[in-house]
Amino acid sequence: MKNTKHFLAIILLLLVTLSYGQNYAYVNADSGLTVRERPAIGASKSGKLMYNEAVEVIEKTDVKLIVVDEGNKISGEWVKIKMNGSQGLQGYVFNGFLSENKMPKIINVKFLKANIHIKNLSIIDDDAVRHLDYENNLIIAVDLGDSPENKTIIIKDNKYKNVKILQRYENSITIMNEGPHCDLIEWKHYNSDWKPVKKINKIKFQTLSYAEADYQKFIPVNIEELKQAVSQKCGEDWAKYIEKVKDVNQYPAGVTTSRVFLKFILTDLEDNITEKTIEFVIPMGC
Repeated sequence: MKNTKHFLAIILLLLVTLSYGQNYAYVNADSGLTVRERPAIGASKSGKLMYNEAVEVIEKTDVKLIVVDEGNKISGEWVKIKMNGSQGLQGYVFNGFLSENKMPKIINVKFLKANIHIKNLSIIDDDAVRHLDYENNLIIAVDLGDSPENKTIIIKDNKYKNVKILQRYENSITIMNEGPHCDLIEWKHYNSDWKPVKKINKIKFQTLSYAEADYQKFIPVNIEELKQAVSQKCGEDWAKYIEKVKDVNQYPAGVTTSRVFLKFILTDLEDNITEKTIEFVIPMGC
C-alpha cells in the first residue's frame, strides 16, 4: 500500500513538473501570425496562428529580428512553437507578436469591403464574426461594467477610399431599489450630437469617452408624466418610490447612458457613400 502511494506521489510530482516546464504564449497580432518552416522571413509557410491563439514555445533560436508594424519597431527573435491542442503543426514564429498573457477578445465586424476590429470590449453574445456587409444596422449587448468608450478600432483589409467614424450616446431614466431597477429604455431619451472619434492613423481609431456630467444629461421632463410611465412600465409599487422626486437625477430616480452608437461613413473608389451603424446596448441601474 505504501509503495502504491509513493508511486502515485511520484507520478503527480512529474505531472506538476512537466506542467510548470511548459511555456505557453498567446498571439497578440491582430491579423494573425505566420508559422514558417525555418527561422527566416523568406522560409516556406507551414501555417498561420489566429489572434489570441495559445501556442507552446518549445525552443529559442537566438536568431534576432526587428520588424516595423504601423511605424513602430518591434524587436524579438525566432522561436519554435507547436500549436496548443494540435497534433502536428510546428514551426517558427517571431516572438515579438507573442504575449505571456491571454489577450482581450476582438469584436470582428465584416463590412462589404473591410473588416472592423473593436478591441478590449466585453460583450454578452461573443460570436466570432458579425456581419454588416449587406445590413446597415447591428445591435451588440455589452457586458455589465464595460462600455464601448475609449476603445481601439482597427480597419483591416480596407478597400474603401475613405472611412469616417462618428459617435453619439443616448441617456435614459432608471429607477433604483437596492439592486432591482426599472429602466425606461423605451420612453424619453437625451441624445447627444454626433462627433468624430479620434483618428490615430490610417487604420486605427479610438472611440470617445464621456464624463459623469454627460451621463446625467436629459431633456426637460414633467415629473407626473414620469410617474405615470414608471407605473405603466414596472407597476404602481415602483411609482411609489418616486413620489417625492422632483428631478430626474434625484435618487431613487437617475439618468445614465443606455446606448452608444458608432456610425461608419464609407466612401468607395467610385465615390459612392454608404452608412453603417453599430448600436451598443449598455446595462443600466447597477
